[in-house]
Amino acid sequence: MVSAALSAGAAEANDGPIGFYAPSWAEHMRWERLFLSAPTPQSARKTLRALTEEPHVAGTEAGRRVAEQIRAAMAEAGFEAELFEIPVLLNYPKHVGAWLTQPEAEELSLREAGHVADKDSMSQEVFPGFHGYGAEGVAEGQVVYANYGTHDDFLKLKELGISLQGKVVLARYGGNFRGLKVKEAQEAGAAGILIYSDPADDGYTQGDVYPDGPFRPESALQRGSVQFISVATGDPSTPGWASSESSERVEWSQAIAARIPSLPLSYGDAQRILSRLSGDNVPDGWQGGLPLAYHLGPGPVEVRIEVEMDYAVRPIWNVIGRLEGAVEPDQWILLGNHHDAWTYGAVDPNSGTTSLLEMVRGLAEARRAGWRPRRSLVVASWDAEEYGLVGSTEWGEALAAELDEKLVAYVNLDSSVSGPDLGVDGVGSLRDFVAWCAADVPEPRRGGSLLKTWSGRLQVEWAESSPICLDHPQESFELRLDPLGSGSDYTVFLDHLGVPSVSFGFGGRYGVYHSIYDDFYWMERFGDPEFLYHTAAAQLYGLMALRAASADILPLRFAPYAAQILKFIDELEREALRSRRQAAAAEKAPERAPLEVDWTPVRAAQQRLSRAAQALDQRLVELQQAPEPLAADRLQALNRALGRIERAFLLPQGLPGRPWFRHAVYAPGFTTGYAPWPLPGLTQALKEKDAQLWEQQAAALIERFDAAVSALEQARASTD
Repeated sequence: MVSAALSAGAAEANDGPIGFYAPSWAEHMRWERLFLSAPTPQSARKTLRALTEEPHVAGTEAGRRVAEQIRAAMAEAGFEAELFEIPVLLNYPKHVGAWLTQPEAEELSLREAGHVADKDSMSQEVFPGFHGYGAEGVAEGQVVYANYGTHDDFLKLKELGISLQGKVVLARYGGNFRGLKVKEAQEAGAAGILIYSDPADDGYTQGDVYPDGPFRPESALQRGSVQFISVATGDPSTPGWASSESSERVEWSQAIAARIPSLPLSYGDAQRILSRLSGDNVPDGWQGGLPLAYHLGPGPVEVRIEVEMDYAVRPIWNVIGRLEGAVEPDQWILLGNHHDAWTYGAVDPNSGTTSLLEMVRGLAEARRAGWRPRRSLVVASWDAEEYGLVGSTEWGEALAAELDEKLVAYVNLDSSVSGPDLGVDGVGSLRDFVAWCAADVPEPRRGGSLLKTWSGRLQVEWAESSPICLDHPQESFELRLDPLGSGSDYTVFLDHLGVPSVSFGFGGRYGVYHSIYDDFYWMERFGDPEFLYHTAAAQLYGLMALRAASADILPLRFAPYAAQILKFIDELEREALRSRRQAAAAEKAPERAPLEVDWTPVRAAQQRLSRAAQALDQRLVELQQAPEPLAADRLQALNRALGRIERAFLLPQGLPGRPWFRHAVYAPGFTTGYAPWPLPGLTQALKEKDAQLWEQQAAALIERFDAAVSALEQARASTD
């Protein structure tokens, strides 16, 4: 069970399960025992081998074959399973090429070198290096090195007086989503951009490279989408509405999309550029891992990029499986993973697909013995996630009204295994639930439970990052879920629809992301040779499914959510103070001074939220421990109210500059894409040093906090 050290209001060892009456729990444990015995390493290995037999990019016939395979597995397990076909705009490479043109002409490779022991790496069926939703065109010019190509990196180049007008940017992966590197480059006037993976980040400076180790070799390419996912996700030709045969589509020239050509590059070829680049040495923090001194440019090296795409509206196939709830069928628990891959996708995403299918097999064992979920359990295998969360977004937009009425939680599993370290991102109301489930899954190698190793690792990281201050008592460690940003399929459900969401997976020494080497050979040798963590992921996924779908009372706790929000406020206020001190200490005053704002109204609203959350949590514990269960009609009213509390955090007008994103607490960073900006409206105002935007966003946030207080109080009142 979950340790009392988690927080006040967290489930303790003596409190029992979250959301179950004692008689229900006694019966439920039987189904869990049956479930936990079903997922096996042998079955997981067989499934992953089958899923990774061929490359299966979204919209291809190979992609459809994988979808059919998943649908058949769901149907065999007793789910009502269907293919949900959606027509969406996708691009495939028709002609892509990159060359050094000065000081001498050399072709740069957009294909990886094969390894004879790994048959999959020798395939010519894999697309050459290209970017999903990349722009067509030709770019030729001098090269400028832009480090990671973040917003701050481009500001630094401007500060140094380096013009990007008509230049070709060379940037390394990391720091922000690749699409935002393209966005920053085109806004700076660049003609094109090449993006490579530096060995300092996932190559030989981290350890042995493929085929001798798990890290990126010199010819590996990182494919991927360059959609602007911090603005909106899904099909960019149907921004904000569902894609269908009859739906209106914006012209590509009017879409929010890349306008300059871009291509991925290997670090072997990047070295050929960087070794010839002149100009000043790079600023602190910009030196990568190649054996040379990095220079900024421009010139004398010049490159040429040619990109011709085959853009067309193509079908993609979500697989949707459903088990009807026996008591509250109109409350849905949704679990999802995507199945499309840029190449074979042994890690991304089919380790997750394997764990999902192992979970489905386990649920089938419980069903055959008589288990029926209280709520409807919906299992989704999304397509076209790699292009920009397309399958999940379009499904979410198409069913938005129904999901608003019925969907009460979403559990996401993208890549389930690239190593042994459990990581969990999610909203605070699911923290205790996730920890409770993790406490009951054995850690396959280290002993103890997943909760013990997960919490222990986070505590070590916390201790290493927390400064010791002798004048003030140290705050104690508290287990928290990392905040959700974007880059996986929870985005539409949390950020657009306001559904409490969580995403988990096991990470590790993974250097072949989105390359041809992300295949079965790599997984069997470096990722999870015994398939133990595939099995553990399936067990954790299944316990979350079983418990969320079967609990008498939805297993949400809101005091941890309020505490997490307080942590966000504290961190943001500290960051604002740090910015003011840095500006004051700088030799040259910045063009715009950092904001100095009054945090009192926001903190007062958080305190109101905290009091209401604690009161509801206490009432939920009382209900579980009461000698008689709540009457059926009042219990269902309570569950309806609990399932809608997250909706209170949705901003009616959305976030500034990106109205599709509507959550007031969680969003991807406007300039990061993957990484989160907790309290995104306030964060944006502080980063942009915009006092008027601060006032607007602080008022909007306080309004959402007070709406959540009302929702919490209404849920509590429904039990009286």
